[in-house]
Amino acid sequence: MKPAVTFDIVAGREAPLRLSKAILLYRGGGDAAFATVHEIGLRGKAPLILEGKALTPGAAVQLALDLAKNAKRGGFVPECLLYLDGDTMAWWVPPARRHIAFRTTELGAPERGEVVPHPGLVFKVDGRRRWHVWAVAGAARPSEASPLLQAPYFNVYGDGGICTGNVSLPDGTTAERIEAWNQAFFGSFFTHPNVQGKLVTYRGGAMKFWRDMLDGRHAEFPERVLVSTGRTLADVLAHRESSA
Repeated sequence: MKPAVTFDIVAGREAPLRLSKAILLYRGGGDAAFATVHEIGLRGKAPLILEGKALTPGAAVQLALDLAKNAKRGGFVPECLLYLDGDTMAWWVPPARRHIAFRTTELGAPERGEVVPHPGLVFKVDGRRRWHVWAVAGAARPSEASPLLQAPYFNVYGDGGICTGNVSLPDGTTAERIEAWNQAFFGSFFTHPNVQGKLVTYRGGAMKFWRDMLDGRHAEFPERVLVSTGRTLADVLAHRESSA
């Protein structure tokens, strides 16, 4: 027999919580949704969901307000934050010189790292810790219409998904965790290309490109090497599941 499933509720206050109501959510085809709210009775000491009634829009709003009383309040929205919807967040990292480290003998040493120029980047992460990155041209903050380019890094798939390996990922998808996600990316070792096609358009391929970057042959990141994905920022945000 399987053990009963248990869970804890951390309410952020000392007063105990008691089961008050239950909400059942029904979904149909397309965007159809319906919810019912139920009082809770007891059968002995076990809670019992009683007959329910439709959850009205007004009651739903009141429920949201009640839940928000215990929620952590937000602060200033950083310029780098591009999108926030529930547990999905996208942000921009402007082009700059940053350290990058590789763990592959094909770049001249078992491990090698240098400070090199990087393109502008767009990251996206969700509550299931699915993490994506794309490059963007120029130094301006991206808009919904901005074309996304293949991020020119090893360990990144053709759809932008990041192979995290044994990287320790940050907890949370809130604005204050953006820098932690940036550090997790730039502080990891890059080991091998993960794309099926071209990672960059460069004579000699991706290994030659990064060898030249580490050797300091490009004072600025050469955006001409970036490969188009055929998608815009709006595309990957409107169809989050397609880039999972």
